[in-house]
Amino acid sequence: MRKITAAEMKLMRKAAGYTWTDYKTNKVTAKELNTTLVLGKILEHRRNWLQHINRMPRNRSPIKLNNDRPIGKRNQGSPLKKLLDA
Repeated sequence: MRKITAAEMKLMRKAAGYTWTDYKTNKVTAKELNTTLVLGKILEHRRNWLQHINRMPRNRSPIKLNNDRPIGKRNQGSPLKKLLDA
């Protein structure tokens, strides 16, 4: 999330003609350009998708995949070096 916000604000500052030494906050820059942040749109899309899945019947595959949790344990220690070591 931080990387998306940082990249977006870097582009917005360039579009507004500011440099990072101008000490303009992100909110001020976004307000001057009259834009909405991409991260807010992404979170809204995720929220809408989860609401859509929750309205589905319980036997549908998207809701089964969303509620699926892995079972078992991972191996402890560093990863194996070769495929044949498994």
